[in-house]
Amino acid sequence: MVRRRILAPLALVGLLAAVVVPAQAASRKPQHKTAGVVDYAFTPAKLTVTPGSKITWKWADGNSTSHDVKLVSAPKGVKKFTSPTYTAGVSFSKQLKTAGTYRFICSYHITMRETITVK
Repeated sequence: MVRRRILAPLALVGLLAAVVVPAQAASRKPQHKTAGVVDYAFTPAKLTVTPGSKITWKWADGNSTSHDVKLVSAPKGVKKFTSPTYTAGVSFSKQLKTAGTYRFICSYHITMRETITVK
């Protein structure tokens, strides 16, 4: 009788672990996220993704001003980049492979800031 009381909860723990571990592994897959480049703002201003995720910045159709996406700080070893300058209706994508914090600005409007955390 004592043996059953111990084994039943252990079996339940094992079953839960079998369900939870695959769910966590699935959430670690690279993602594809979209960030908006809207007049004088990146949306969202903060984003968290998994390593290998692809970020696509989309310039809003109604933009009236030129913008770019400039990587100003990144994890060690990551090559900095700046997107072409666009006004409206286009997109630019990059894959962020290395874990860490990436900080972006618009070269034309340095108050436009975005932080993407890869973890």
